[in-house]
Amino acid sequence: MNIEEKRILVTGVAGFIGSNLTDRLLNLGANVIGVDNLFNGRLENLEEALNYKHFQFHKGDIRDLNFLLDIFKDIDIIFHEAAFTSVPQSIKMPESCNDVNINGTLNLLNAARKRDVKKIIFASSSSIYGDTPTLPKIESMPRIPISPYGVTKLTCESYMQVFHQVYGLNTISLRYFNVFGPRQQDSPYSGVIAIWLGQIIKNKNLIIFGDGNQSRDFTYIKDVVQANILAAENKISGEILNIAAGSPIKLLDLAKLMLKLTNKEDLGINFDLPRPGDIIHSFADISKAKEVLKFQPKYTQELGLRDYFEWYCKKYGINLKIK
Repeated sequence: MNIEEKRILVTGVAGFIGSNLTDRLLNLGANVIGVDNLFNGRLENLEEALNYKHFQFHKGDIRDLNFLLDIFKDIDIIFHEAAFTSVPQSIKMPESCNDVNINGTLNLLNAARKRDVKKIIFASSSSIYGDTPTLPKIESMPRIPISPYGVTKLTCESYMQVFHQVYGLNTISLRYFNVFGPRQQDSPYSGVIAIWLGQIIKNKNLIIFGDGNQSRDFTYIKDVVQANILAAENKISGEILNIAAGSPIKLLDLAKLMLKLTNKEDLGINFDLPRPGDIIHSFADISKAKEVLKFQPKYTQELGLRDYFEWYCKKYGINLKIK
C-alpha cells in the first residue's frame, strides 16, 4: 500500500512517537488526521505538522466510541500510538491503564470495523515478555508480563489478532523496545535516556535503579518510524513483530556513554533500589521484522544518542559540547 495521498489517522499524535511518525507521513505526501486528548501529548510537538495543509488535528479520547465513529470515516490506515505509557505509573494506577489501553483499543477496533478501515498498525511493547531469562526475546516465546502496563499491551495484541481472524481486519502489532529520541519528555515516568539527559543539562548525577547491570535494547525513534512505514506498505496481516536495534547495552555502560558524549564525565552515577515492574534484561531478536518487512535499523545507540543530543541542543538553545 503506497502511503502517498492515503488518508491516515494517528492516535496519540501529539506524543513522542506519534508526532515523529506524523512528520514523516506528511513528508511522504499522506493526508493525516491526528487524534490526541493532550493528557500526555503536547501541541508543541505538532509545530511542523500544523504547517501542512493536509494535516488535521482533533482533540478527543479513544475511550469515546462516538467520537471515533465520527472521525474514522474514509480512513485507509490507522497508526494506534495512543496509550497509557508508563510502567511505574501503571503500578500506581492499574484501573486507568486498563481503561485507556484496553477499553480504548477495543473502541478503536470496533469503530475501525464499522467504518471499513483498511489497516491498523498497533504500538505494542517489549514489556509483554516480562522478565523471562531467555535472550534474545523472540515473538513466539512465552509472554509473562510483570506490570499492569505489560498486561494491557498483551491484551491489545490479542484483540488485534482476534479482530483480524474474526472480522477480517488487517492488523499488525509492532513490539517496540525502549524507544528514545527527539520530543521524549523528561519526567519521572519517561524513558531513562530522556531523564538522564535532563539531569546532565542540570549538572546532576545520574540515578540508576538497581546495580546497572540490567540491559536494554534501546531503539532510535527514526528506526521505529521506518518500521511503521514498512508495516503500512506491506501486505502482511495478523502478525506481531519485534522492532528494536537488536543490540543490548547495560544501563551502567549507557550512563557512561552519555556522560562521555556530552563531556560531562565529571558527573557521578548514583544507585538506588530497583523499582517494581522493571525488567532486568531486554534484548530483541529482530530477524522476523528483517525478513517480513525488510526492516534494517540504521542507528546504533551511539549514533542515535548523538542525533538526539544535537536536536535537543538546537531546539532548546542548550550549550552542550557533543563529542
